[in-house]
Amino acid sequence: MSEKKKKKQLSLPPALIILFIVLAFIVVLTWFVPVSTVTVNDAGEQVVHYNTMTGENGELIKNAGTQPAGIWDLFLAPIKGFQSGADVNFSILISGAFLAIINATGAIDAGIGALLKKLSGKKLIAILMFIFAMMGTVYGSCEELPAYALVLIPLCVTAGYDVVTGIMVLFGGAAIGNMASVVNPYATGAAVAAIGNSDLSLGTGIVMRMVLFIVMYIVGTLMVIRYAETVKKNKERSVIAGCTGIKDLRSGKEESGALPLNKRRVISLIIFGLMVLIIVLGYIPWSSIQLSDGKTMYDVVNYPAMWMMDHVPALGNFLGADKFTYLGDWYFDEFSIVFLIGSVLVALVNRMTLKDFVDNFIQGCCDLCSLTIIVAVSRGVSEIMGSSTESMGITFVYWIQSALQDVPVWAFIVAAVIAYILVGLLPLGTSSASGITMPVLGAVAMALFAGSSIGTEAGQMLLVSAFTVGFNFWFVVYPNAPLMGTLELTNVPYERFLKLSIKFSTVLLLVGTVVMIVSPYLGLV
Repeated sequence: MSEKKKKKQLSLPPALIILFIVLAFIVVLTWFVPVSTVTVNDAGEQVVHYNTMTGENGELIKNAGTQPAGIWDLFLAPIKGFQSGADVNFSILISGAFLAIINATGAIDAGIGALLKKLSGKKLIAILMFIFAMMGTVYGSCEELPAYALVLIPLCVTAGYDVVTGIMVLFGGAAIGNMASVVNPYATGAAVAAIGNSDLSLGTGIVMRMVLFIVMYIVGTLMVIRYAETVKKNKERSVIAGCTGIKDLRSGKEESGALPLNKRRVISLIIFGLMVLIIVLGYIPWSSIQLSDGKTMYDVVNYPAMWMMDHVPALGNFLGADKFTYLGDWYFDEFSIVFLIGSVLVALVNRMTLKDFVDNFIQGCCDLCSLTIIVAVSRGVSEIMGSSTESMGITFVYWIQSALQDVPVWAFIVAAVIAYILVGLLPLGTSSASGITMPVLGAVAMALFAGSSIGTEAGQMLLVSAFTVGFNFWFVVYPNAPLMGTLELTNVPYERFLKLSIKFSTVLLLVGTVVMIVSPYLGLV
């Protein structure tokens, strides 16, 4: 009983409470930390003026002092934060709605089940890890992973591997996707929103994140395949060799209970795949890809919409091409539109009743409502910190910039990765962690790289990727609920699983850090 009480005393409050405590702490700091101002000199470089504010006529007033916030500001900040983060919040809600609708059709379960029946061996591991990596990099899959263990683990065991192979395929694949977070709105999107730079979007730095994804996928998959094949040849090489009571989840009924992959579910999966493809195309910075005739890929990929408005304006207006955001310029609104249209199409294909559609749609939104509140409080931190041109936050930037005056890019990346590994030890979601740290560290990256060849946006996106890589280092290491639930389901000892998972995560961390370090020199950001 005493041990239980001790654990209860040591437990941390919910993420939302932690965020609000941070918000309150920032409010207290406004009474002690002076405001500072950023201006742009004749050379186009940003200059920080310590303890200074801008007067009514644009003049700089020195020794400006503090701008204290009060209790009213404390409770107003999340409200203002919700308003400023409305586009992010709706993208979160609408993606949750879509996932609820497609899960209700059974399309994802049936698709994975059909794949499991047709493939085995190395190809099976490679394809399945790619699928779960895509689920991680598109929408940060995590909580739903244990459900797939019921069909994935039995197949891996039947193929001659061990239970841990199935768990690593499942969680290792998702870890790769979450670490890269190419278009994950809950990680990369939330971090971009928390930074508050209007020039940033999910498309900024997407080439680097795609390279991160590819490299980590190849390395991670080869590691899992190597382990799996080693175990297949010699069962004594398994990390659970000698353990008793291991459950492989095989009951002889695992295939008979699988949902059939009928025509409607196939079409639903195709729609989902096209949605992901369209979103990626929308975020790729096509204008940066130069062509020989002086044009860019921006003109090529957007030619259909441009041609339609020039030659068939009536049809273009009917389809909305006159208001269509060209590929390469997409932001959270366009992300939401794709998921909204996808929700309707999947419902129509599966002949879902209006009541079922609305019930699933709203339930999916409800499941992610907590994330929108977290985004609101996170944005509230930025509201209290102040604007990007005049605020208390700029004072912190001045102090940190002075300490890191001549720090090279690689050192900044390594320091950021280490910092987020430590942040990952706290019971915070990606949205919470980004909301707490990005307003300050994003401003630091802005100050450090504003006058460099890399530039502000590239420096901030390096920070965002350092966040996703470092924070998700713990994905298959930290005893989170989905992982521990799966280990409990199979009776695999946590300490045995760590022998493989911590090596896996460490290698991915090192590989991801190297990719980020070389990216500026290769022109990937």
